[in-house]
Amino acid sequence: MTGPAVSASLVGGTEDVTVSLALLQDKEGLLPVPACGVLTNETEDWSLTVTPTMIRPEECSSDLTELFREACFTGVFGGDVNPEFDHLCSVQETPGAPGWFPFLCVQSSPANSPFLGYFYHGSVSPRQHASFEVHLHTDLRDFSDFGYKQGDPIMTVDKAYFTIPQVSLAGQCMQNAPVAFLQNFDVRCTTSLEAYREQDGIINAKIKNGVVGGIVTPKVIYEEAADPDRFITGTETLLSNESASRNVNVEEHYIFRWNNNTISEINVKIIRAEINAHQKGSMTQRFTVKFLSYNSGDEKEFSGNPGYQLGKPVRALNTNRMNNETTLYLWQSAGRGLCASATFKPILFGENALSGCLLEVGIHENCTQLRENAVELLDSLIQATHVATRGNSDYNHPSDDWLEIIRADAPDTGADPPVNVNGICVDIPARLHIRILISDAGAVEGITQQEILGIETRFSMVNWQLQCGLTCEDKADLFPVSASVQFIKIPARLPRPLTRFQINFTEYDCNRNEVCWPQLLYPLTRYYQGEPYSQCVAKGLLLVSFLILAAFLSNPWTRTCKA
Repeated sequence: MTGPAVSASLVGGTEDVTVSLALLQDKEGLLPVPACGVLTNETEDWSLTVTPTMIRPEECSSDLTELFREACFTGVFGGDVNPEFDHLCSVQETPGAPGWFPFLCVQSSPANSPFLGYFYHGSVSPRQHASFEVHLHTDLRDFSDFGYKQGDPIMTVDKAYFTIPQVSLAGQCMQNAPVAFLQNFDVRCTTSLEAYREQDGIINAKIKNGVVGGIVTPKVIYEEAADPDRFITGTETLLSNESASRNVNVEEHYIFRWNNNTISEINVKIIRAEINAHQKGSMTQRFTVKFLSYNSGDEKEFSGNPGYQLGKPVRALNTNRMNNETTLYLWQSAGRGLCASATFKPILFGENALSGCLLEVGIHENCTQLRENAVELLDSLIQATHVATRGNSDYNHPSDDWLEIIRADAPDTGADPPVNVNGICVDIPARLHIRILISDAGAVEGITQQEILGIETRFSMVNWQLQCGLTCEDKADLFPVSASVQFIKIPARLPRPLTRFQINFTEYDCNRNEVCWPQLLYPLTRYYQGEPYSQCVAKGLLLVSFLILAAFLSNPWTRTCKA
C-alpha cells in the first residue's frame, strides 16, 4: 500500500486466520525482500474494521479475467461444469423460457469432458418432462460392425472400449481412456509403485476390426529396459530385504495398421523393468499409439492428402536452420505441473486446446529477467517460421503451399517498466494465443478437404506480484503461463446479409432472448457440433418417420379414415 488506508478480502473460511502488518523496504527494479516475523514500531496505531460480505465462488479479479480474453471456446462440452449448458438434458428449464423449450436436448454425462480425457461424441435424446417420460439410453456407442470413422472409439468383442492410459488436459492420468480410431498420441503417466498393478488385458484382448464378425488379436513382444533408473525416481527404503522381484511396464507402444475404415493389424511392444517386489517410489510410464496405413512402412506419414485430416499434427518448418522440419507444440504437464518438467505435444489440426504450466520465480527475481523467462518459455512452443497450407506440403519446397506465421504484439523484453512500491512486475507475458484460420478447399471422392489459410500468435500480459504470505522465506513462488490454440473456420462463401425482418424483429436473435427459435430443434441444427451433421440429419429423419407413423396410428386419424 502507499496510502493511509488498505482493504483486504478473505475468501473461504475465516477461522484461525491471523492478519499482521509490516513495512517493506523496496529497491528499484527488484521485488522487495520483507523481513516477516520481525516486530517493529513503525506501524504505529491502526484501526481495523471487519465487514462480512458474500462473494460468489466462480469470482475473479480484472487482471485474472484478462487471461481469458478472446480464448473462450463455445459449444456443449458436458463435464461437471457450473453453470451447466442450457441444452443438456440434465438441466432444468431455463428461467423465463417455456417448458417445452428446447424440444430436443443433448445427453452428455459429467464424465464426458475434455478435461477428463473422455471427450467423444455424445448422443441425442428428447428432453424429459412430466408429459412424456422417455428412457435415456446410456449404453456404449458401438458402430464398429459397419466400419470405423475417424474419432470412433475402438471396441472389443465384449462390447467395451479398448482403453490405454492417457493424460487429460488437466495433467491427470486417466487409466480407462478409450482409444479413438486414427488418433495418434504420445503420453507419459506418473504412478506410485505401491499402487501399480500389471494388466494383462492386451495379451488376451480381441478387438473388432470394423467388419461384422471380424476380430484382430494384438501381436505383443517384450523388451527389457536398458536403463530402468530413468523411469523410477524417489526410491525409498525397502520394506523388506527379501530378494523377491517383479516386472513393471515402463513403456507400451501400439501400432495400428488400418485400411479404409477397418483395422488390419495391431503390433504392441512392451518395455519392462525388473524391480524389487517391495520397492517404493514413483514410476513414469510412456504410452504411444500410432495409426499407419496397411501398405506403408514405418516412415513418417503426411497429415492428409491433399487436405488436412482432423487430429493430425499441424506441419511446420523453420527456415532459419538446416533441418527445417518441425511442428507446433503445447505443453503436456505432469506431476506438480512445473514448466521445468513439462513435456511437449503437437498441435492437432481442427482441435481447440488449452494447456499451461507453472514457472518457478525466486524472491530476488528481477522483473526484466522474469519477463525474458516467460517469453522464452512461450516461444519454445512455436519454433517455426511457416506452416503447411495442406497436409501433404513438401518440406523441400518452402516457397510452395507454406504460410508465414504472423507474430502480433511481440513483447519488448528490453524495456523494463518501473516497479511500484508494492513490488508488482507489470506487463509480464502470461498467455500465448494461437489462432489458425482454416477453410474447405474442395472435395476428393466426395470427402471434404480442408486447408490452412493463415496463422497468428499473440501474447496477453498481466501484472504480477510475489505472494509470500506471513513468512517470506527464501523460496520460489509460482507464476502460471498458458497457451491456447483456436481453429477458426472461414466459410467458402460470405454469409448472407441479415434481412430487414431479421433486423427489425429481434425476438429471433439468439443472443438477445432466452428463447432462440432457430435452436428449437438444437441437435438437428448447425449449432450442435457434438456429432457429425450427417448423423444428426439421419436421426432427425428417423424421428420424423416415427412421428408420422404415430400420427397415422392415432385415434383421430382412424376416425377420419372411417368417415
